[in-house]
Amino acid sequence: MANHVHFYVQFHKINDDARMKLKDMFGRIREESSHKWFSDIFVEGDLTYEDTEQYEWTTANIGPKWSYFEDYSAEEGDVYFSGESAWASPQQGLEKLLGILVEYDPQIITSISYEDEGPNFFGADIYEGEEMFDGIEYDYEETIDLVINDSEQLTEESYVDEEWVDQESEDTFYEEIWEVISNTQASLIGECEEVIRENQSE
Repeated sequence: MANHVHFYVQFHKINDDARMKLKDMFGRIREESSHKWFSDIFVEGDLTYEDTEQYEWTTANIGPKWSYFEDYSAEEGDVYFSGESAWASPQQGLEKLLGILVEYDPQIITSISYEDEGPNFFGADIYEGEEMFDGIEYDYEETIDLVINDSEQLTEESYVDEEWVDQESEDTFYEEIWEVISNTQASLIGECEEVIRENQSE
């Protein structure tokens, strides 16, 4: 059974033309289906729902073998979607979507943050137009280092030979890890968004 990877995509800057295009694409999602499949938004013309349900199409165009939305919005000032995917973030799906939206807004600014349920890894990417501006990804051991460096209770002596020295240290780690992940993602996205906006205003 695949590990679930949670993802959150936010459109930090998007004009009305691109937003309405995205709203139209969200309208293709089959509400009666078992899940709100990411691939549904690409159904148009000769491309059918049955086509996008094929493993070969999904892995080539979305990335993971399955990916679905849990929530989404294309309302003014609140443009995002979030969901779950198998084993990895749906990076290819996002980049396919951005390739469509840049035709309406070449200066669109978008980010994706994601984390494995383990968490075996987590990361974040930010895009200017359809090009990735910057990104990070940390595996489990690197995440442990981040948490220890941020923690007031844990030290390098708390984790030795890939094991926690006691239950208290392990419990503290799992109490603190999700906040560290969130802060690390937000820091990259916030800093890069500021730089992109400054560059675009010049």
